[in-house]
Amino acid sequence: MLRLAWANLTHHKVRTLLSALAVGLGIALLLISKGLAGGSIAEVARRVQSVDAELVVLPAQENLIFTNGAPFRAVHERHLARQADADGPLADAVIPVFFGQVKMGGQQQRLFGVSPEQMNAFLGSRRVLTGRLFDRANAFAELVRAGATPPMEIDDAGYAAYLADGLELVIDERLQRVGNYQLGDEIRIMGQVFRIVGVVETGVAGRVFAPLETLREIVVAGETNASMYFIKLRDGLEPVTAADELQAALGPAARVELKSDYGRLLHESFASVNLYMTASSGVALVACFLFILLTMYTAVIERTREIGILKSLGVTRLGLVRLSVLETLLISITGVAAGIALSFAARWGLSILLPLLTVDLTASLLLLAVLIGVVGGVLSALYPGYRAARLEPAVALSYE
Repeated sequence: MLRLAWANLTHHKVRTLLSALAVGLGIALLLISKGLAGGSIAEVARRVQSVDAELVVLPAQENLIFTNGAPFRAVHERHLARQADADGPLADAVIPVFFGQVKMGGQQQRLFGVSPEQMNAFLGSRRVLTGRLFDRANAFAELVRAGATPPMEIDDAGYAAYLADGLELVIDERLQRVGNYQLGDEIRIMGQVFRIVGVVETGVAGRVFAPLETLREIVVAGETNASMYFIKLRDGLEPVTAADELQAALGPAARVELKSDYGRLLHESFASVNLYMTASSGVALVACFLFILLTMYTAVIERTREIGILKSLGVTRLGLVRLSVLETLLISITGVAAGIALSFAARWGLSILLPLLTVDLTASLLLLAVLIGVVGGVLSALYPGYRAARLEPAVALSYE
């Protein structure tokens, strides 16, 4: 039966190859879209786990992927620091982060505004490879905390001079390699020229860091706002219990989450986009398998006399259905193999064109592609097989 199925397919090579290619393109679209979404989210979640903290405080109802700005004011930071139980303050450290955007390495990057003295919480065990952290930015931070303000009448050059010590960037090694950045390179952000002063090992929460006080000065005129907070808890404190207490204290304006749940929150934020990508891939795959169904239906009509001969020789109706299923499975499996190969080729191409993107083609995702190919192939074969099985031998043999 396998040899007969193979002979039937190779009799129309072009049509068979087009059917397999259609399945391959649909499978490749599914794998790349799911691999890109899952890989990028998983990578961001892994990097956030490197922060030396147990909790994150986020704006209520905000989308973690698309949110920007700084909805938290100084009162929130003070409120978090004041929360205590019988043994003392719940938080050993409240770490504010101010988000911005910067185009580096050919892509938009999330800019992390972090206070210089709290950079160690983001580095953890990772080293500074070249250069330094925000050493000079400490001077600017102290200037701001002392209450210094820009002169009332100041031109652009004077304002840049006022900010000068705070216009520093630290980037990770991967971004440096992709963008071929060197220490001292200048990057324009929000109208100001920042200098790259240090490169750290890959794996920190952000790819680009700037001094918190500098971003606050540029974006919100020095107000002590923040986009989110990391909370380093007191030793021995249970994170779930502390999260509940802090949530009760902050009320509905914010949400307190375990840092370990950050990946889940990212997936929830990406859910609508992921649904759209999955639906688009699903529609493409349905169209591909409908194409196979049409191909096999056409083949049944073309082989009506041959089917009559097979039935006259004793091939059962179930045998004809099995033949149709076997042919479509050969097409589908060939298409799945082509789709997987195209996916790895596309991942390689993306690694060259957009090297900061992560496409994660996991074993479970590849298994899903194979399963879709097998199930789609079987479903596509059922009606053509049923059509062949219904033919009467006498009628089929007289078909012209």
